[in-house]
Amino acid sequence: MEVAKKFSCKVYQNPDNFTFILGCILAIGIFSSYLPQHIKIIKRRSSEGLSPAYLLLGSLSAFSAFTNIFIVTVPARRCCVSTLSAFQCSNALVGFSQIFLQAIGFILIFVLCVSVTRNSIRESKTDYHKLTLNFNIFLLYATLNVIFMTYLFHIDKKNKLEELFFFADISGVISTVLALIQYLPQIYTTFHVKHPGSLSIPMMCLQTPGGYLWSFSLYSQPNSKWSSWLPFFASANLQLILLTMCLYYKIYFPTRLTEANAELRIAEENLSHSAHSQSNENTPLI
Repeated sequence: MEVAKKFSCKVYQNPDNFTFILGCILAIGIFSSYLPQHIKIIKRRSSEGLSPAYLLLGSLSAFSAFTNIFIVTVPARRCCVSTLSAFQCSNALVGFSQIFLQAIGFILIFVLCVSVTRNSIRESKTDYHKLTLNFNIFLLYATLNVIFMTYLFHIDKKNKLEELFFFADISGVISTVLALIQYLPQIYTTFHVKHPGSLSIPMMCLQTPGGYLWSFSLYSQPNSKWSSWLPFFASANLQLILLTMCLYYKIYFPTRLTEANAELRIAEENLSHSAHSQSNENTPLI
């Protein structure tokens, strides 16, 4: 039986007003919750305290989740064109909007770390090299995913949707695994430096309870799949651990002093590195 026959537009024709309103509030809140992190990176012009591996794994997870929901909502988008009203269509695509905004919000953290901290005296040259390397890996992964998904959409097969949904499930599993792993290097980094650094506590205070609420919202969507909501439930649990660590260090450790010392150390290393590079350039060849 083809996947297309399993879906009916009737499932989208009786939207629940409360679920729709909750979904819209969450969509706005999801992206807004990343703004404190964006602002903190721009103000500090440093990624100190943020693990490059965390940024890479989180971006890969976010992009995989978006790939999943983009395919999962194919029937909803087809129904939007054929039978659904504007309100019914909006309700059917609330989950898509949420995951899209989440992916944009997290990936923008990575983009800002690479762009804003370039040539900043507060940014460790070693850390920046790791950031750019990881960012290139993310770009390669995203490009390959787009190429393969485009191929699946354009192949002429009767079971095309079955293959698309199989790829969606794979993307959901990848997103879940990466969501589970992504916080481990950040938890280690925070434990090592004993302060949040450029990691935003207000962002986590918004996202941790919001993650559980969002998971429930995605779970309650029409034709929802476990592979769409599970990554965000897993992330909420690990983010709670990270938030607890940051609050503990904030309360019981002199975080302002340790952050200032870390910035001073990075600045001294960068000045030393620049002086060493200039010295090598001025050294006679003979």
